[in-house]
Amino acid sequence: PAAEAEERPKETKQFKVPGTPVEGADLKKYKGVPAIVNGQAEITLHLSSSETTLSTDQINEIGKLFGQAMTRKLNLDVSVAGVESFRAEGGDALDRSIIVLWTAGSVDDGGALQAMLQRKAGEIERSIEDLIAEQGFDWLTRSAAWSKISLSYYGPQASSLSKGQKLVQEIGHKQGAESENGSPSYAPLK
Repeated sequence: PAAEAEERPKETKQFKVPGTPVEGADLKKYKGVPAIVNGQAEITLHLSSSETTLSTDQINEIGKLFGQAMTRKLNLDVSVAGVESFRAEGGDALDRSIIVLWTAGSVDDGGALQAMLQRKAGEIERSIEDLIAEQGFDWLTRSAAWSKISLSYYGPQASSLSKGQKLVQEIGHKQGAESENGSPSYAPLK
């Protein structure tokens, strides 16, 4: 029984990415190449009451917490460029989505960051959600985090990257979708 369980192949989730997947040997070619980092996030908040209306300060606080969590987990200087709120599509009447646009300057080794994003996607997602939960907001029952991180590679080595100079990595759970944790990086379609 235990030995039989070990012999069974593990099921792997098939991801559909909006571009050309970049994995394994192709992803290793990005190691040591500098990149500019930015992204967008969607934080879905499940409010405690239908009477709750999020103030601009509350919306901005969620953006700030997202930036803090990303800074801590990825050792990047994340700067929130903009935050917007709307009713979450396909969700419960109590769900609100906060869109966070962010930048993080550049990194000397974009490939290492790309690999870390893949490896630590679940940890990053949980750290965002945990930091929001730790605030003890009485208007919030739970949150879910998703982010799309773009790395634009530059410098002499970047022009020879066969999959292009821009790679994207998605992590977390977007409202109404499955987890993107474990998905491959991808070169966006042009």
